Amino acid sequence: MQPVVWTIIGLIAYACGLAIVISMTPRLWKCRYDEWMFMGYAVAVVSGGILLFVPLGITFALFNGSFGIKIFDFLLLVGIFVVGLRMSLRSFRPRFASGTFQVSRILAGCFCLLLLAASIYCIILLFVPSQA
Repeated sequence: MQPVVWTIIGLIAYACGLAIVISMTPRLWKCRYDEWMFMGYAVAVVSGGILLFVPLGITFALFNGSFGIKIFDFLLLVGIFVVGLRMSLRSFRPRFASGTFQVSRILAGCFCLLLLAASIYCIILLFVPSQA
C-alpha cells in the first residue's frame, strides 16, 4: 500500500487510542479493582494505550526516520504526554464523591504515569543517534 494510506491508518488508530484512554479511564474509578468490569475497562484502556503508539512505528519505519517525520512523531508523543499527564492528575486528585474507589484510582493513575514515562522515553530515543 501507499505510505500515505498507512499514515492515515496510523492517525486513525492514534485518534481512537486517545478517545479510548480519555473516555475509559474515568470508568475505571467507579469499579472495584477485583470486579470483572474493572478488568474489562482496564483491557480497553491498555488497548487504547497500544493504539497510541501505532503511528509512531508506522511513520518511522515507512519514511526511514527523516527529520520531518521525527518532528511529526515528536508532536504525536507530546500529545500522548499531555493525555497521560492529564489523566494521571485527574486520577490522583482526591475525590470525596461517592462512587469512586481509591485503589482503582491509584491503579489507573499508575497506568497513566507509565504511559507518560513511555512517551518521554520515546522522545529521548527519537533524537538520540543510534550506536550502529
